Amino acid sequence: MMQEQRFNAVSRFAILLSLCGLGIIISSIATGVIGNTVLHVDIQHLADELMKPANTEISRILQILTSFFIMAMPALAMGKIAGFEPMTQMGFRTKGNIVQLGMVTIIVAASLLLGGALAELNSMIPIPVNAETYFKGLEDAYNKQVMSMANMHNAADYFYSLIVLVLVPSIFEEMLFRGTLQPIMIDMVKKPFWGIFLTGVLFSLMHVSYYGFLFRLCLGMTLGYLYYYSKNMWMPIAAHFLNNAYTLTVIYALSSSGKLTPEAISDTYPLYYGIIGAVIMYALFKLYKKECDRVLVTTITENNINTSI
Repeated sequence: MMQEQRFNAVSRFAILLSLCGLGIIISSIATGVIGNTVLHVDIQHLADELMKPANTEISRILQILTSFFIMAMPALAMGKIAGFEPMTQMGFRTKGNIVQLGMVTIIVAASLLLGGALAELNSMIPIPVNAETYFKGLEDAYNKQVMSMANMHNAADYFYSLIVLVLVPSIFEEMLFRGTLQPIMIDMVKKPFWGIFLTGVLFSLMHVSYYGFLFRLCLGMTLGYLYYYSKNMWMPIAAHFLNNAYTLTVIYALSSSGKLTPEAISDTYPLYYGIIGAVIMYALFKLYKKECDRVLVTTITENNINTSI
């Protein structure tokens, strides 16, 4: 149940930015300390050291710590500062059902088609040569990092990676973007669509990928509406998990067959795939909203009955 906010939207946004900045400082210090004491390298050479297969486990631990300090901690702190119980306010205790989760699964599958088509469209947009070189450099560095962290030799490594690289980051990212930032943006602009859109833009920019910008904007807005309609944090977390789990599964399958390359994990599709995905998403979201409304009304009715007893 949403509670009355102690601060206005602009103030909450400023506080959240400050908390994220504090999280960046803390995570940087923690990363530097671990790099110096465990790997015995300074911060300038830490990134290269973490790319080595022997340091995969440390790299994963650092990712979890970084995600917690930059995303989960600010979300939890923002709730306390604003005067409410964070886990309840973000929707971790809101009721859901298997029907909603089934729809979420199909919506995610359709969003992969739409997002892949948007990624193809993204790559077709002409940009200056210098910018193209710079963005491709960022993309190559990102792909190397992903392939290094997703170093899986067997099924046990795969399932462990699902937890460390997919589930935990999905929870932390959704706590920040959907559970905390999105309500602030909607309150700030007074229009749900634009609040969800702006949150999606910031979500995509956070990944620092030009060629994946439209794909992640699509994903961010999909997650945003899954949360907005259900008021249940587990719905966008499940969707985020499924989206990233698909990528990890592809990486594991290609790695097991010796075919893993940056090109092989490309997430672009022909543009007409996007039309198919958009139609499916539109139809499913209408059904999803109807089911969410039914669940929320039922929950409110049950709470009122329990209160009156």
